[in-house]
Amino acid sequence: MELLIVKDRRIDYDGSAIGSHWAYRNFGLLGNSLVVFRGKCDVKVEEMIDIEDLRQNKGIKSDDMVHYIIEVFDLVNTLFASTLQKLFIARLCEVLGGYGVKTVRKGDDIYVNGRKLSISIATVSPVSVKIHIGINVEAKGIPEGVDAIGLRELGITDIEEFMENTGNALVQEFKKVKKDSLKVRWAQ
Repeated sequence: MELLIVKDRRIDYDGSAIGSHWAYRNFGLLGNSLVVFRGKCDVKVEEMIDIEDLRQNKGIKSDDMVHYIIEVFDLVNTLFASTLQKLFIARLCEVLGGYGVKTVRKGDDIYVNGRKLSISIATVSPVSVKIHIGINVEAKGIPEGVDAIGLRELGITDIEEFMENTGNALVQEFKKVKKDSLKVRWAQ
């Protein structure tokens, strides 16, 4: 899995990056990839993948987030997409623990002191699994009724270092899972 951390500019997430080959079209990353970047989040109802959010007609917004766009071509399956998403969320919780932040994972979201730190979605395209994870840098511009928290409120101020640490942790986790899957033989 190739890792790209975009530090030289901000990229706003509007939901379109969940389409297949986004990393290849925009950055030349062909194959399994993780692109980490920082920017706003504003997913309009018509761009939503999560039918539950769509049915509730609620927007997804934040003024400043760290975004992770993951694309995997190895196994295009919704169960695999959801499993990989939850594995990555659990790994992010572990990395946050290394920063002294006590997290709680509820499904595919991260909470701190009962406040929502992240958003996430996993889906499949005809050719790949796509995952978006967003972590609030600051809890500003959040939809009404969402009790959110951001990295800065948790004492994490070097956001670029956080992007590198978490991006590398997710890539290493993926590589370990892939290696472990390749070193076993069929049971007889």
